Amino acid sequence: MPQFSYSGLQAGKKVNGAIVANDRIDAGKKLKNQKIIATSLNQLKDNDAEADPEIKTFLGMQISSDKLSSVDIMLFTKKLETMIKADLPIMEALKLARRQATKPGLIKVTKTIIEDLNQGKTFSSSLGKFPQYFDDSYINMVKAGESSGTLATFLRKIVDLVEKNIKIVKDIKGALTYPIILLTVALLVTVVMLVKVVPVFQEIYESIGVELPAATQKVIGLSEFLQDPSRGGVLFLTLAIIISSSIYLNKKVYGVKKFFHTLILKLPAFGPLVKKSIYAKVALVLANLLGAGVSIIEALEISSKVTSNILVREAIGRIQKEILTGKNLSALFASEKIFPLEFSEFMKVGEKTGSVDEMFNSISIYYEAEVDNAVGALKQFIEPVMIVFIGGIIAGLLLTLYQPIFNMGQVIQ
Repeated sequence: MPQFSYSGLQAGKKVNGAIVANDRIDAGKKLKNQKIIATSLNQLKDNDAEADPEIKTFLGMQISSDKLSSVDIMLFTKKLETMIKADLPIMEALKLARRQATKPGLIKVTKTIIEDLNQGKTFSSSLGKFPQYFDDSYINMVKAGESSGTLATFLRKIVDLVEKNIKIVKDIKGALTYPIILLTVALLVTVVMLVKVVPVFQEIYESIGVELPAATQKVIGLSEFLQDPSRGGVLFLTLAIIISSSIYLNKKVYGVKKFFHTLILKLPAFGPLVKKSIYAKVALVLANLLGAGVSIIEALEISSKVTSNILVREAIGRIQKEILTGKNLSALFASEKIFPLEFSEFMKVGEKTGSVDEMFNSISIYYEAEVDNAVGALKQFIEPVMIVFIGGIIAGLLLTLYQPIFNMGQVIQ
């Protein structure tokens, strides 16, 4: 089917791209349906249609990274879903997606997939070459769409899945950003006071020969420590070693990793938020995979990979083994303390009605709402706490510095 390149206006903005149509008239109608006012419309030659979009380079080096974000994958999937839903063959949809691609990573991915399809490979098997972009749940849902002949439907489910995961991650990042900023401000204010303000008081007290209280002496000692380049360098090096060692041990040593993962889940306010986000993602993946006809064993295996938390992964692994004994899924989830009681109670209803996949979908919706509520509650809680914390640090430093003056006043009286 011929392809046409176009330029035009959509909602007052300039747009350009390519579209597949029977002829120019058909192309014009399709653009009109998309509410695009075409200013130019030209048929592409076969060699133009097959050509790769240009990847920008400078001095022979690629400028942009190949890395693709979750949003890039979501938009790519949504584009394919729209075109396949309009009865466009998967090959033509991929060629069009490649021509419209602007990121080097997506250009290379689509090129590889198209080459594989030309060699007779399936779309899902080609996606498996890029596990950094397309995880097991994505590939299995594509497989289900290919086998059932409803690829567009399953691509729509994937888009919904990716969108919800992006929202959960965004909510968690949003909840963490504010306290991190405030902690950074508190640290900077403390350092500035110790380096700039404390020396002024130190000179005053030395000039008048005032005997300093123990607390004031400790603050001055800390100030002198930070002002000494050699000591400051040692402190910085020590902190760097501690942080880098913790990161390395967390990656390589199982016991350390499990300790940190347990600690994260037990943190006040943050722990429950992380847990609820994990429950939402696990339930969402299980709902989509079971709905796609994937076996419960395989669905559990894939769902365990949606989180890096060892405790959750091990719990799902144990459930996966025990399910072979014939026990109910709800009873197995109830036996794992990492999952809350309501998780298994919801599942009991699904087992009784024979709609476990729908019940997992309800569980995911429930915990998505819980994540939203937890984020809102955390923001309301953390703001006054952090303000009091910063104020307490500043007030404590000032009271410690002014304590000798207060003592002088009492002696004079």
